[in-house]
Formats: sequence, C-alpha cells, structure tokens
Amino acid sequence: MKKCLLFLIMFLLGFGVMAQAAYQHMGEADAPKFLQAYPQCKGTKLDSCTTCHSGGSYEKSPGNWVEVGSCQWCHMTYGYDGSGDITKTMNQYGLDYLNAGRNVNAFKTIEPLDSDGDGYTNKQEIDALTYPGDANDNASKTPAPRVTYSLQELEALTHHKEFLLMNTSRSGDYYAEYEGVTMLDLLNDAGIAADTTSVTVFAPDGYFYTYEMNAGGTYYYIDGTYPQAQFYYDVQADAAFGGWCDYSAPSCTGRNNGDIITVTGGLKLIFAYKRDGAYLEPGYLDSQNKLQGEGPFRSVPPQMVVGPPDQLSTAANQDVIWPYDTNADHNAGFSARSVVAIRVEPLPEGTTDFDWYEGGWDYVDNQQVIIYGNIANGNVTGNVVNKGTNQPLGDVKITSDKGDYVTLTDTNGNFTINGLKLGTYTLTASRINYQPASTTVTVTQGQTQMVTLALTSTWNDVMSVYNSYTGGEANWQDVMNCYFAYAAQQ
Repeated sequence: MKKCLLFLIMFLLGFGVMAQAAYQHMGEADAPKFLQAYPQCKGTKLDSCTTCHSGGSYEKSPGNWVEVGSCQWCHMTYGYDGSGDITKTMNQYGLDYLNAGRNVNAFKTIEPLDSDGDGYTNKQEIDALTYPGDANDNASKTPAPRVTYSLQELEALTHHKEFLLMNTSRSGDYYAEYEGVTMLDLLNDAGIAADTTSVTVFAPDGYFYTYEMNAGGTYYYIDGTYPQAQFYYDVQADAAFGGWCDYSAPSCTGRNNGDIITVTGGLKLIFAYKRDGAYLEPGYLDSQNKLQGEGPFRSVPPQMVVGPPDQLSTAANQDVIWPYDTNADHNAGFSARSVVAIRVEPLPEGTTDFDWYEGGWDYVDNQQVIIYGNIANGNVTGNVVNKGTNQPLGDVKITSDKGDYVTLTDTNGNFTINGLKLGTYTLTASRINYQPASTTVTVTQGQTQMVTLALTSTWNDVMSVYNSYTGGEANWQDVMNCYFAYAAQQ
C-alpha cells in the first residue's frame, strides 16, 4: 500500500527512485545523500565522485612523476579492499562535507563556504554545475563549443570497415578488422571549422595523441587515404606457433602471404566501435591500475609506411624473418584506446578545456564521446516560469534530446547553453513537483536563440492522491519524508 502510494506520488512529482550511478561502487553511500540535497543535479556532471574526490600524482621512477585522475588515485590510495585512508583522496569540498557531519544536512551547512578558494561559494558552483572542490572549474568559465555522441548516434553515421595490421613495438602485433566511422566523417558531422589544424584524442587514464588534418606532416592524418597494404604471413611470426603476431582473427581466414588487402573506400583513420564484428570491450582499470580493454571507442590509424609485423623490441631472438626495426611504422602505438574526448584545435580563446582525467570514466560507462573546441556553434537562452502564476522557477533542469547538453535555471528562471552544435533540438525543462515541458529550437552559427517554457504544478494532484490513500490532510513535508524514507532503504 505504502509503496504503491509512493510510486504514484513520485510519478506526479516528476522523479523516480534514485538509481545507483555507475561510479557508486566500493560501498559508496554519499552520492545518494548529495542527490537528496540536490535532486536537480541527478544526471549532471556533479552526479559523480569527482565532486568530493580529486586525483593525485606518484613517482613512477626517480624524478618521473605521473598525474592520475580521482578514480585511479582512489584505487591506488584507498585500495580496492578499502584498507587505505579515504581522506587522502578527497578534495577540500569533500573534506568540508565530512567535517560537517557527512549527512544530507552537511551539504546545506557548507553551502556558504568557498571550499576550493576560487571566489565562488559552494552553492554558486552547484547552481552553475561546476565542481565546488576544483578551483580550475567555476561559474566564470565558458565551456568550449561541444557535442556528445552516443554509440547509437555513431552507428547512424556513414559506416566504414577496414582490415589492417596493428604493429606494436613490445606488446604483440595482430591483424584485425575494425568497424566504425572515419574520423573525417565524424568531425564533419560535428561541424568542425574550416581552419581546424589538428585534433587530440584523450583516454581516461591520461593517454593522448594528436592527429593532423592533412597528410604530409609527421603525424598520422585525418583527411586522406593511407597506402594500400599487403597481408604478411610467416609461420615463424605466427603466435600460434611461438611467434609474435596474432593471426587468429576471423578476418584473417583465407588470406595468404602477399595478398593485397582491399578496403572499400581505402584505408582511413577510423574511429572504431567494433573489432571483428564484436563491440569493443569497454576500458577499465585492472588491479595494477593499468588500462585494459579498448572500447567503447578506439582511434585506429593505418600504417603510413607499409611493412610487416616485426619482432618485439624486447625479444632476445632477433634472428627471425622480420626482426625488430626501429624505423618501422608501429601504428598501434599511436592508436588510442577507450577514447572519451576529441579536442578540435585550435581551442577557441576564452573557453575551458575538458578535464578528461576526471570526466572520462563516465563517458566510458555511458558509451559516449565528447567532441569539443573549434566547431561551428550557436547559443540558446531561455526562461522558465510557473504556468499558473507566471512566477520564475529556479533549479529547473534543462536537457537536450541530443548532444548531451544540460544546465539549470537560476533563481530568476533564466538559463543559457553556449556552444551547441548547429541543428534542431528539443529542449526539456523538468523540476520536482512540476510536469515536464518541451520546446523545439534551431541553433544557427553565431546566433543566440531565445525560448520560454512554462511548467504546470502537480502539487494539487499529489495532495489529492495522498489524502485519498491516507484519509487525512497532507503537507509537503509529509510527502517528502515519505519519499526519502523509502529512497534511503534502496
């Protein structure tokens, strides 16, 4: 009876049971408390462990310091078994929350503080959807023009498939057939500007590599076809017989040494989501804090200088058919696994970079990639009001049907989304105790479009349902206590 009533109330209020996000692991109990304090932040970048935790650095070898994000730092410092000191992974906002009591009220208590010392209170940062524990991210920052693609959206773009050699220096060579979209087609769909010079791809463990737009330089290139290759096979090189090259992929079947590899459309720098017909295994950190897997997306450049799979550089025996060649094109070493962000150069002046160390793992979990920087864009501003009273509504979440744009209204009901990819969007406004409302807007180059949305209160419906079930008078606190008491048990 009570559960049925709760679900009816939640439906009318406009929210559901707070599902556990991907980052809530290792017994994480604080994220639900944060969402209880700020339900409007659910599904935003603040709905992440990065809000209270930070990365760190360690000395990999004498004088060689390596910076890692909060996820890796927590695994290294706190440990998979939770035996370490969790406070060593926390930023100042997390420590302030801990010292204030580590409960829902603690978040409200520390709202007037400026935990990260950037000149903005914690409340101002939360309202702006910026990290209150990171001084490099605050309400004064303008995000670079951007667009986020899901796996499904990438699959809807022009498909490209190519069989090629992935030649490594130390980890073992292999042949495979990758499928996805060419990097050029992806960037053109994102609307890159004509003066784009290069792009840099980022993995969540901090690996990055830059690709040039045009051929002729020292980097692998985006716009152009790579040299046609041939299939190299020798039993001495076959890993199945003690060699160093893996020929086990189904796409190797029927191929012989010397066969010309034919690829429809030619070999291209590809942004792949499949390998030999299977979706790429999502990247993850193993017990040694090393990136494993290669998905959901991988940038795959073919060889610029065609050659055979040469012996591993670390192999003692180099008296083989294809000994290690320092001048060979080891293209696999310039292929980024688990790509979460693509920065289009040059980054527009006055805009912020994407923090792939911190934001990256959510993109892996959600099978998304963000493209940002030098892309054609426009802006949207708007106002949200109560339809019955015409009064402005604050803390209304504004979301888009594509591109993954999210923001909140201020106390005057105003909102702005800058840097949207050109195109037509459906924007939806949602807030607890109101029915969602949507509108359509077309974003054009360099222009700011204005929209207004009006939300209808569901409070009278909530009271009617509550009273019909309880037979008594209800108030807002009764309803919210009912909801949070249930949510805390889930």
